[in-house]
Amino acid sequence: MEPFGPARHDPAALVAAMRRLAAVADRASDSEQVWRAMAHELMVAVGAEEVIIHHLGSDLRHREMVVVYLYEGEGRLSYLMAPSERPAAVSWVASTGTSFLAADERELLASVPRLARGSSPVRCALLVPLVLRGETQAVVVLASRQQDRFDGECFEHCSSLVEQSATALALVQARVEAGTDAVTGCMNHRAMRRRLAEEIGRAERARSKLACMLIDLDDFKLINDRHGHAAGDAVLRGVAETLMGEFRAFDRVARYGGDEFVVIVAEADLDSAAVAAERARVRLEGITVAGPEGVSCSIGVAQWRPTMSVDEFLQACDAALLEGKRAGKRRVNVAR
Repeated sequence: MEPFGPARHDPAALVAAMRRLAAVADRASDSEQVWRAMAHELMVAVGAEEVIIHHLGSDLRHREMVVVYLYEGEGRLSYLMAPSERPAAVSWVASTGTSFLAADERELLASVPRLARGSSPVRCALLVPLVLRGETQAVVVLASRQQDRFDGECFEHCSSLVEQSATALALVQARVEAGTDAVTGCMNHRAMRRRLAEEIGRAERARSKLACMLIDLDDFKLINDRHGHAAGDAVLRGVAETLMGEFRAFDRVARYGGDEFVVIVAEADLDSAAVAAERARVRLEGITVAGPEGVSCSIGVAQWRPTMSVDEFLQACDAALLEGKRAGKRRVNVAR
């Protein structure tokens, strides 16, 4: 196979797309947000109808994850494939670290046969390696049912977008490994679970009290819809700062995901944790966004009991939260 060489690209379009990817990296809480954003940019800027990501060596019981993005990244489906079943072109790009273009029926059938067959066969495919930390971690496949869609004009653009995405993925992975949420600066979900397991172990050994609360912002979607995601992120940062200021230094605040937060309250029984939760709920109502609205929330509080796992403890908080939501929101509810 011969590599597909670099060519010209539109500098303005490339810069705009790379800025959008950089913005995603700044606020992404997981890698999937970066993959989806990359697929969207490749579809919009280059005209791919599908973007297929072959995640190399994902080792899901000795199979690799393949993810297909459709409809400008809004659609997504995935399946597992044994490494021995990789298309020839994917294996070649993975081993050489070089991009490859298949632009005629014979080459497509030889290099990416699954795409070339079927009722609506692909007529043009561009494969680009995604290199992360010095290794090719994935092969990005741009597919089109239009002949000669991917010519020399788009190659450098595609390569630059994939490289920018690799940089974004490295940043997100570093934050995850450090245990820090991208938007709020407090603990992320993974670090929270690790810390909660540690606190459960401590409570078991010392036979001490341990409480946890799950905080959900009421109607947070309306903030994003009315004022934009920048305002929504500002509210999330304000919530994290307020909670970290309200609770003791050895309590831990984490972003559970989306508009939910967890507070781990050590050495506290259910009643004292509920009082602290109500105090925090009132404080959070002082956070405002663009306009007169305040921020209301619902809080579920639970106390750890012997033999409870991390998941069972969080589920108890979640059940109390849902019960409070059903009762009318804007309140603290405890798990009895």
